[in-house]
Amino acid sequence: MGWQPGNDGRRPRPVLLGVLWIAVVALALAGCSKGQASGQETASTAGLPVYKLSVQKFKYSGVPSTIKSGESIITLTNRESGEITHEFVLLALPSGKSANDIAADAKKKGDKAEEDFLSFGEVADVNTGSTHAGVFSLPPGTYALACFEDGKIGGGKGPVHATIGMTHQFTVT
Repeated sequence: MGWQPGNDGRRPRPVLLGVLWIAVVALALAGCSKGQASGQETASTAGLPVYKLSVQKFKYSGVPSTIKSGESIITLTNRESGEITHEFVLLALPSGKSANDIAADAKKKGDKAEEDFLSFGEVADVNTGSTHAGVFSLPPGTYALACFEDGKIGGGKGPVHATIGMTHQFTVT
């Protein structure tokens, strides 16, 4: 009798395969647009606009001030000089609120401040030197990106990154 799943004490790991598949797709999306200027809208093979963002020195760059409503792909490349994990959480801003309000809330509540705003998703766990991507469907409105990670370059804990300027506000038309 040949090998069958479970005969060697191991179980198949469909979740691991799913995570691997997502990583391959994200890298392919990030790699498809190599050489394009950061922050400019490009088209993916799926016909969706692609916005390429990066983070360095705890600041987002390449974020356009206005993007088109509907589905789009947003990538984040971590260009920090040392090992650290960043993210962006895409938050809808209520009327009269700004990215500064997210930073102020994070100073009071830490990473729990994320729960005070309507989230449209996130691109999480972007380690130094890597690029991750997400697909977002955004109606017209005012939004902000914020990082609620609290690591320091090289290791250890520090302030929630949103409290030290890692937010960016933009409009969807």
